[in-house]
Formats: sequence, structure tokens, C-alpha cells
Amino acid sequence: MSGIVSRINQGRYDSEKSLVNLRVNAIKKNRIDVIDAANQRLRKHHPKIYERLVGPLHERKRDKKFSCYCNYPKSLFAIYQDIVNNRVHYHSLMCDACWQDDISKTWGYYGWASKLIPQQTWHALCKERANDKFVD
Repeated sequence: MSGIVSRINQGRYDSEKSLVNLRVNAIKKNRIDVIDAANQRLRKHHPKIYERLVGPLHERKRDKKFSCYCNYPKSLFAIYQDIVNNRVHYHSLMCDACWQDDISKTWGYYGWASKLIPQQTWHALCKERANDKFVD
């Protein structure tokens, strides 16, 4: 059974489509070893897709009292869901690293490019950040 993992690590499935398909099928079948191998190859060869599906490329640590994306990293898709459902934490709006590396990047992929985040939602989020960070 570990043959697929060794083939992934050898680079036989390095195309974007095959790695994503392997990852999706491994999640459906609950194969942790295949998920880890596919995630490693995605991180190395397709870092933008890794960020969208898995999480940030680099670890950021902030003081533990903050509940922002630095301490609790999420994939850009999960952040997109937070934005659409209006669940972005107050500390994430206050943190410049979270705003620049996570929330703005999510807007680039899911808002500006693919139009999944409505303009009104994005403007409301920007207004909330401005009020929380600069006014209060």
C-alpha cells in the first residue's frame, strides 16, 4: 500500500491536476500517508495551490493571547468561508500580517479574480478593519 506514497515522493505525480486528484481521493478514503505525501509535493512544486488548499507556507507566531490567523493558520479557502459568513475574528482584522498575508490574498483569489466574495462583503470587512484598527 505504500507504493503510491513512494511514487508521489519520487515525483511521478507532480502535475497540478494529478496531485490535487490524489489529495481529494486520499481525503475521501482517509489515507493520511497519501495526504501528507501529496501535500509535501504540492508545497514544493505548486506553492500557490498549497496555500489555497492546505494552509500558509511559512509559520508565523504571535503572542498566544491573540486568536488571529498567525496562531491558528487556515487555508485560503477556509478564510474565504470566514469572510463570506462574516466570521473573521477581531484579532485577525487588527493584525497587519494576517491582513496582508491571509485576508488580502484571499480577496485576490476568491474576490477580485473569481468573484466569489461580493464587493459589498469586502467593503464591509474593510470598513470594519478601519474602525477597529484606526478609530477605536
